[in-house]
Amino acid sequence: MALHKLRRRHVIAAAASVVALAVPAGAAAANAANADSAARPPRTPHTGAACTTWERLSSFAVEQRRVLKLFKGFEVLRNQADMDRLAKVNPQYGTHYALLSHMYNSMKGVGLTIVNDGAQGPGKPTLVFYKPNPRVKDPTKAFEPNFPYRLAGWGYVSPYTPGKAPAFPDDPGLRCLKPKDSFIHERSVHPSDTWFNTRVPPKNEAWKGEDPAASWPTAEECNCQVGMAHGRFWDSHLFLTGTPFPWVSMFNPGKPIPGFDAVPGQGFFFPERPAS
Repeated sequence: MALHKLRRRHVIAAAASVVALAVPAGAAAANAANADSAARPPRTPHTGAACTTWERLSSFAVEQRRVLKLFKGFEVLRNQADMDRLAKVNPQYGTHYALLSHMYNSMKGVGLTIVNDGAQGPGKPTLVFYKPNPRVKDPTKAFEPNFPYRLAGWGYVSPYTPGKAPAFPDDPGLRCLKPKDSFIHERSVHPSDTWFNTRVPPKNEAWKGEDPAASWPTAEECNCQVGMAHGRFWDSHLFLTGTPFPWVSMFNPGKPIPGFDAVPGQGFFFPERPAS
């Protein structure tokens, strides 16, 4: 609580009385300020959509620092040996980035995706994205790596609950994640021949996103050989920008990372009814 400065009155006749009153008045004001401060609850940082632009930037900057610390030494994967090192369990954090969800395919706007099947949460993302070698003309061959790969971003995954987007109100790095930052990754199969993304959406929805669609699709549903399958889930992506502040978006900022098309609006989409 700001205290108004007392203006000194240069009245010689009243000087003695002013000095005499200054100390107790100042002490009383200080005591009142302390009492008022003690009575007020501590300021609570904004969360979600209530965050200001600066709060949002500074919060995500915290998350970026944590992620870059986690991936120190893995900013560039130069060969299979580097990838094998990344695939080991991190003894400090408990993370385990070993699963290639689309094999060596790059997804357009995302890149090579590696899944963490170990400890997950703020600072320990579910997904990590790498940009393939830009000299490679076609980075969509499932069994042909495209080294060197450069760290491009990361993502968080959680079960899809209609109307309820993921939130981290108590975390300094993700407290400003808002509902519109998360989208639905459609129920899908990654066929064992291409390892692309074949969508198998639920039937008879009243609105797109109504069904949790948690069950995994079968080979009969996709009419394919299943390499990997999954139900719907919430997905939140953050990308490096070359600044202290990451970009929160479905796809990378600037020129899209090359790869197969996830088909925005179908493979990746926002629910027709906004989540909170």
